[in-house]
Amino acid sequence: MEGINSNIGQNEGAGLGNSRSRKVVLQRLEKLGIQPHEKLGQHFLVNDKAIDTLVQNVTPGNIVIEVGAGIGQLTEALAEQASKVIGIEIDPRFTPVLNDITKEHPNVEIVYSDVLIVKLQDYFLRLRKDSDQKVQIIASLPYHISEPFLHKVCNLPFESITLVVGDKLANSMMAKGENSLGFGQLSLLSQTFYHIEVVSWLENRDFLPPPSTKSAIIKLLPKEEFEFSGNQRDFLLRRLFSPSFKMPLVKNVLKEGLVEFKRISNMGTNDKKGFNRKFRRKDRQELNYYLNHEEVGFGKAISKEDQMTLTQNNARVLIQKMNIPESILNKPFQQLNNTEIQILSAALR
Repeated sequence: MEGINSNIGQNEGAGLGNSRSRKVVLQRLEKLGIQPHEKLGQHFLVNDKAIDTLVQNVTPGNIVIEVGAGIGQLTEALAEQASKVIGIEIDPRFTPVLNDITKEHPNVEIVYSDVLIVKLQDYFLRLRKDSDQKVQIIASLPYHISEPFLHKVCNLPFESITLVVGDKLANSMMAKGENSLGFGQLSLLSQTFYHIEVVSWLENRDFLPPPSTKSAIIKLLPKEEFEFSGNQRDFLLRRLFSPSFKMPLVKNVLKEGLVEFKRISNMGTNDKKGFNRKFRRKDRQELNYYLNHEEVGFGKAISKEDQMTLTQNNARVLIQKMNIPESILNKPFQQLNNTEIQILSAALR
């Protein structure tokens, strides 16, 4: 895959059994008298070089939210690089060890909760209010929470997310097109909101206990606002992914999104008042045009002049030309299956 800088698992080899991280994890598990809970995705990273890679992906002095503090071998390393580390851990069995880390590192705070329940936006507001530092996320995610987690953070103002994920998740996030193996809603979500880089591949022996497959360190950089306003497909997909209690139909989201995208595109250097005057003038021109032109197929033809702005009627014509099946248009985006996601994704290209 593109963007691979190193193969940590392959390069560590023989010395891995004596790594500092492996010894720390084994000692702490023995002290607590517990076994990792594999249903919670507890495969602890014990490759020193991989841990160094994660730490080096943190800008010195930034704030880090670590998802899955676990036994704390990464937490204490992050504390040396970041101004503050907020570790989120679902398993309270690790409390004694994590308490020791917070005593040794006053810049570490542990929150015992499910990351899917924690209101991360509240932490962002508090952290950004108290400091000018940027926030980064470091997370080791089991497959079953990866998609809801990325949904949860996609609109938060973080600098980057660095993930340790299984190869199935990595391949899904990096799937290049609708016909690629593993392409689905997670692929679309990741590629809509982030620039994705595979930093390194990891072997299963880099973890304790070893998972059944290889893993990867993946870095996600959020796309800038101008990238959405300059790319109609990403702009529409972002609106489709935006959470809503009403669960609007795909066709309505696309219709409103096309109108809004054209409005933003035409704003240019005009001030808002000047644009509104221009928009009302175009509305009148559009009405005269429809009174004097024949219908074409589903809707009215759109002249070059009318393409400067869009009304909802214009947007309906454009959506009809995308040839998206009615069964998809008349369903909420959240209810689409993978096959429907692939069809919609291709149509929006």
